[in-house]
Amino acid sequence: MQHSARRYQLQYDGKLNGPLRILLVVSGFFTFAFGMLTPIYALFVEGIGEDITVVADSWAVFSLVAGLLTFVVGKWENKIKETELGIVFSQFILGFAYILFFLTDGILMLYAAMACLGAGMALYWPAFHSTYGKHTTRREAAWQWSLYDGLSYLLPALAAVVGGAVVEAYGFGSMFIVMAVLSFVCGLFVLVLPRKAL
Repeated sequence: MQHSARRYQLQYDGKLNGPLRILLVVSGFFTFAFGMLTPIYALFVEGIGEDITVVADSWAVFSLVAGLLTFVVGKWENKIKETELGIVFSQFILGFAYILFFLTDGILMLYAAMACLGAGMALYWPAFHSTYGKHTTRREAAWQWSLYDGLSYLLPALAAVVGGAVVEAYGFGSMFIVMAVLSFVCGLFVLVLPRKAL
């Protein structure tokens, strides 16, 4: 029985290697932080005195910045030796964006926060996919990516509930501080990892 359990553990370890585990944790922090805001973003914008048009326009700013910069950043990250540093930079920029949300009291600051958020996303996605992809195995790639994809649905569900509870109890400011801390911790975690870990 023990031999059988050990053999299963070895097979599992081979399918989900150390770097993939680390990257799933990193992705979890990132996804959870962002997932706290997205379901109640419109309420936040309404709370600073703006309307549905500003919600839509500011989201367009975020998407445009993220989309356009992703092309540029992807080329740059292709040239750097350690693509995981793109994840580090992205988390610091996202943390700064959440601080900007904390300070937001009008439309210009909101647009600046959304542009910063888009820049952070542009740095994150190419770096994360490149780093994660190089540690997947040909035989188990679908399963290894399914772990990431499944968590990208499950964690926002939990984050939405937590974000709503935090805002209800303490206000948006407290939620943005939590989001910023999660991002900075995530960035520092990847930064201090031995480079060979990823």
